[in-house]
Amino acid sequence: MRKAFTVFIRPTAQQTNCISLIKSNMEFSEDTAMIPFPDPYHCPSHLETLTRMDQLFVYKERTREDSLAEVCFGIKPANRYFVMDCMGNKVFSVLEDSESCDRQFYGVGRLFTMNVTDHSNQEVIIMVHPAVCTFCSHELEVQSPPGTTIGYVRQNWHVCLPKFTLENERGEPAIKIVGPCVGCTCCTDENFELVSLNEAAIDRSFGKITKPFSCCGSNADFVIRFPSNMDVKMKATALGACILIDTMYFSWEKGYRAVPNPPTLANIPVS
Repeated sequence: MRKAFTVFIRPTAQQTNCISLIKSNMEFSEDTAMIPFPDPYHCPSHLETLTRMDQLFVYKERTREDSLAEVCFGIKPANRYFVMDCMGNKVFSVLEDSESCDRQFYGVGRLFTMNVTDHSNQEVIIMVHPAVCTFCSHELEVQSPPGTTIGYVRQNWHVCLPKFTLENERGEPAIKIVGPCVGCTCCTDENFELVSLNEAAIDRSFGKITKPFSCCGSNADFVIRFPSNMDVKMKATALGACILIDTMYFSWEKGYRAVPNPPTLANIPVS
């Protein structure tokens, strides 16, 4: 008859250090965000183009006719954008769908929908902004394909700093966005940092939405940077956050802005 016995194995010092390191890396606070990694089995087919991207360049498209109509008649045009990758390839076109009267009288609090199409003119993303009053927080719902929610952008109230939370399709917070005091920066880029939920590592942000200073750097209106391995749904939600930030804080910029030439490797900042 065989007898059972127990064998005790003492780990070496090197193994003990490795175990301690693994445990320390797994100890996250309740409010700390993990970067949402892509799920290859649940990646929306319409967003596959974002899979390997770590930068998006957003250009606000405004024709001379739009500027003349606003200056002469006070007619505010619908916002239009196009989005490019770091190689100068057009990725998306974005067109606002809203009522002219709402743009005139309700301003940034208006109800609007952003229709995002790809290079084949197929609608791949819809961004819905409900009407809000002056003292209410803004929010944006991101859908892809249209009708299927993949994320939310919610404004967080603060006395002077722009703050937002990016949420997944279930409304669970994933990433915080912390911006500068808009209008207080002088002759420099305005960076909206993508940070953890507890905002404890703003100096070690893993991405940002940048409004470049107009006299230098990229000729894009906005540059979005994020980890290439971030979930494509969260990348699309970050694009929605960029559109919302422009609508809320930079739509007051007047004057004619020519549609820029496609970016080249010479005028795209590398960082």
